[in-house]
Amino acid sequence: MCPRLSSLSMSTSRSDTARRYSLVAMVAGLVAILAAIATPFLPVTAHDASIDWPNGQQLSADNASVVAPLTAQTARSLNITVGCTVLRDAVSRDGDSVIVATAPSSAPREIRNTAMSVTAGAYGVRVMSANRVLAAADAATLQKCSDLKIWADESALGAQFVGAGPPARGDPLDRPTVAGVFTSLTADQVRAAGAALSVHVGIDNAFDVTRTWLKTTVIVIGVLAALIALIALAKLDSVARLRGAIGGRRALLRLAAPSITDLTVTAALVIWHFLGAGTSEDGYIQVMGRNAADSGLLSNYYRFFGIPEAPFDWYYSFLSHWSSISTAGIWMRLPGLIAGLLSWFILSRVILPRLGTAVRTSRWAVFSGAAVFVVFWMAFCSGLRAEPIIVLGSLATWWFVESAIATRRLLPAALATFAALLTFAAGPQGVVAIAVLIVGSRPMLRIVRSLRREYGLLPLFASLASAASLIVFLVFRTQTIANIVQAVQVRYAVGPTLSWYQELMRYYFLTVGTPDAALAKRVPMLLLIVALGATIAIMLRRKRLAGFARGPVWRLIGTVLLTIGLLSFVPTKWTLQFGVFAGVAAALVAVSTAALIAVAGTSARALWAYLTVLLGACAVAAAGNNAWGWAYDYGIPWFDKAPILAGQPLSTLFLVLTGASFLVLVWVCVRPSNRPVTPETAKRRRLLAGVPVLFIAAVLVLAEFAMFGRAALDRSDTYTTFSANMRALTGDACGMADRVLVEENPNEGMLVPVDGANPSKTLRGESTGFTPDGVGFDLTPEPVRMGAGTIDVSSPGHSTSAKGATPGTVGGIGPRTVNGSRAALPFGLDPATTPVLGSFGFDNGTAKLTSGWYQLPKRDASPLIVLSAAGSIFSITPDGAPIGGRDLKIEFGTRTGGEFTPVGAPFIPIDAGPDHANRPWRNLRIPMDAVPAKATALRIVAVDSNLNPDEWLAVTPPRAPHLRTLQAVVGSDDPVLLDLSVGSQFPCQSPITARNGVFTVPHWRITPDRAATFTKSKTWQRAGAGGILSVSDSLTQSSTVATYLENDWYRDWGNLIKLTPLVPDAPVAHLTTTTSRQVGWSSSSTIVTGGSDD
Repeated sequence: MCPRLSSLSMSTSRSDTARRYSLVAMVAGLVAILAAIATPFLPVTAHDASIDWPNGQQLSADNASVVAPLTAQTARSLNITVGCTVLRDAVSRDGDSVIVATAPSSAPREIRNTAMSVTAGAYGVRVMSANRVLAAADAATLQKCSDLKIWADESALGAQFVGAGPPARGDPLDRPTVAGVFTSLTADQVRAAGAALSVHVGIDNAFDVTRTWLKTTVIVIGVLAALIALIALAKLDSVARLRGAIGGRRALLRLAAPSITDLTVTAALVIWHFLGAGTSEDGYIQVMGRNAADSGLLSNYYRFFGIPEAPFDWYYSFLSHWSSISTAGIWMRLPGLIAGLLSWFILSRVILPRLGTAVRTSRWAVFSGAAVFVVFWMAFCSGLRAEPIIVLGSLATWWFVESAIATRRLLPAALATFAALLTFAAGPQGVVAIAVLIVGSRPMLRIVRSLRREYGLLPLFASLASAASLIVFLVFRTQTIANIVQAVQVRYAVGPTLSWYQELMRYYFLTVGTPDAALAKRVPMLLLIVALGATIAIMLRRKRLAGFARGPVWRLIGTVLLTIGLLSFVPTKWTLQFGVFAGVAAALVAVSTAALIAVAGTSARALWAYLTVLLGACAVAAAGNNAWGWAYDYGIPWFDKAPILAGQPLSTLFLVLTGASFLVLVWVCVRPSNRPVTPETAKRRRLLAGVPVLFIAAVLVLAEFAMFGRAALDRSDTYTTFSANMRALTGDACGMADRVLVEENPNEGMLVPVDGANPSKTLRGESTGFTPDGVGFDLTPEPVRMGAGTIDVSSPGHSTSAKGATPGTVGGIGPRTVNGSRAALPFGLDPATTPVLGSFGFDNGTAKLTSGWYQLPKRDASPLIVLSAAGSIFSITPDGAPIGGRDLKIEFGTRTGGEFTPVGAPFIPIDAGPDHANRPWRNLRIPMDAVPAKATALRIVAVDSNLNPDEWLAVTPPRAPHLRTLQAVVGSDDPVLLDLSVGSQFPCQSPITARNGVFTVPHWRITPDRAATFTKSKTWQRAGAGGILSVSDSLTQSSTVATYLENDWYRDWGNLIKLTPLVPDAPVAHLTTTTSRQVGWSSSSTIVTGGSDD
């Protein structure tokens, strides 16, 4: 055959093949696009629930109430009918009666003020809703009416005494909250009322939906069509005879072969996984996922009225399924570790080589990038948040973008689109991947234009858009467009949010003295900023720099700058979101290091300008505390202060070095040398340019490893993250629950007076000014403050100040004690057997107390001796720092000839910190190993010489507590309200969950230390913001249980709070469940959000 005819035939064959594949790509892509457009609007199956009372309820013998704390707090619809015969009977009885209420009458005022109640008494009948009188009738009016009807839904709120006047109407936004149906009527009275008494509660469970067969079918068709379109696009690339940049077995083997840098990064990430800290939101995310199995959706759980996390929920949904295998922290953080290892693989194998030979061949550059990557990962990406996945997704996007540009293929461009949108769907801070896509879009569009004439625009567009359609299917796999819009509206209505023009607040938050602006978070961000400035300056000044790929480098710079801009549109400004820069920051540091090495040999000014700025950044960074999230920083030095070296703040030392470097910079600028640069000088300068970033990052990494390692060794007998991880590997995955010791009954273990005297006489001993009524009424401590920008506080834009102490420790009046005091005792101490003495109110000189002697127990009876005390008491921290207050000491003695003589030095009891509350009741501790070996008894010696009315102290008798672990007391079955900070440290406890829009009622609550409890838990979880505290506040009474962190007696670890039902005999309401069809463009949610926290 003629060669020319053969070539023509092959060309025609390729053209026919291209037309076939372009047709397939067009049709399949359009099908995927249409399916993606339809999916958010397709109908879903809604799971509806309602409560009917009293019909269908199993009422207890003594109480006709039922409990049902609604996730949304308000009902979709509430209809109450009470016959006027019932009301007349109630009015005729003595006293007031609660006919129907949606919250217990013994609930706190804040709860009752948002509920509805129908009460009867001598005044007649009154209907209250949201602390307003909605309707009222006196006895005469009741004679005219037949029924009282009350209705409340999204469109109307009203009540009417039928036959006695027109309806009274209220604002539907004042619809009452519902925690159940409560009444003071007996079960017999309720049954006797029959049809004259009924309540119907339509539960707002709008977000609990599942796919219909139609939606499932459309998604399956759309996914298959998208995959077919992408395969067709790959075939079109093949027909165009475009080839990849990597080929051959040897090249793949070179990619897989590890280098020293790879091994170092891998070792660092793995060691930190076992040894180091996660993030402060790990518990939040873990409990959120554990709730999803029961609630039917991944809701926010702690706030926002139970709305779904969608559209940014796919990764947390994955973690929810992941937690079904194990809830141990070492397992839950494993996906993040894998993401880190894959991220470094992409960086080292694809991204860094793409930036040019100068970067690829410079060990200083690669090492510096690796060190900064590890620093970023330790500070921001080692927990359960989405940042690790976002880093991996942004680097994958970058890989595909550069691959598309290098090979002129469209399949990598489609995959880049998919990766970018998938990353963005993991969290709004995933805009970093969108920035990568935008920056690389221009050269990728050139590829489309070059292929348009051959294949047409529609097939190319359809196949590229099909990649985006896959993300639509993922985001709307269950929820509808209307539900997601409603969820976003609730989020913005409740807050907190900050506007785009307040983006500078995010960087300001990095300078505040909080754990979210700690030294370990400042260093990587400041290194990124310095690298960005240095790279831009060098690239602008040196138009052509040998060994650098100008296009990829400028795309890297553009990605960082565009990400900074796009982050301004993310409504939350948490500093943890800076973690998305980990990948691009490592690459940029590698480029800046290589560039500085290239120019420093001939430019002393560039070198010293860089060193001056870098040292100044270190000074700023070193002014931060070495703080980590709750419980992660136990035993870590400088957790509450800036680091100190040789007695001087480290930031001051860096500031001095900055000044010295600046003087050198001024010198080289003012007096430039005319002598030629020798090779030795150039070499020294290049070395000086390549070392600093690596040195700073490596020192930080090694220092943190050393501090966490030292803490793990020194605290091997108590709780650390490392010990919890190691125990989890042996099957004991209960974390802190195995280390917190609980004193279930503080009345057991009371030390016995040696002379057989009664407890009151022994405590009184020899005293002046100490009386049973010498206890202040209000023991609320000074407010605790948290700086601006703290994550998960309701008002992050400014510092948060919160007052409060744990329930039962803030004083008040209680039952009269055995010695006649009316002070309310804490921790379950029995007033019938527990005396109390205090110096409050004594202003006639010095108050003194020397108690009688108490018999010491056997040394193995308890690891501690404790006494409950209140007021301002002198103590000493573990570091030896004094905490001012009134003197209280424990003296030990032994009997000699019928008398007791002191043994050893007096002991100052441990007052747990680090935040030392100066008034509330707390348990002062005397470790048993601090008791002298020869001692057989102890006594209390207290002195109050300060006449200030705020300076006093009160004590109760000492005791040797009987202790069991929290895991043994609470177990894994009792429902527990785990505060947002503690969930990952207590993985064996069972968090309360929502089912059919109704929460279970907790038996216990576990809180973090006082600072976190009252600045974060109290504000973020509050009922008014749709928070989880609405459940416990509405239905339970709280009392603090005495607890201690094993072998860390100085530690205020947090609190275990016993929750007692306000209505003990009330059963859980029986729900009637049904399903209905809900179209995608309409949501049945009727959430009432109230005001914003902004």
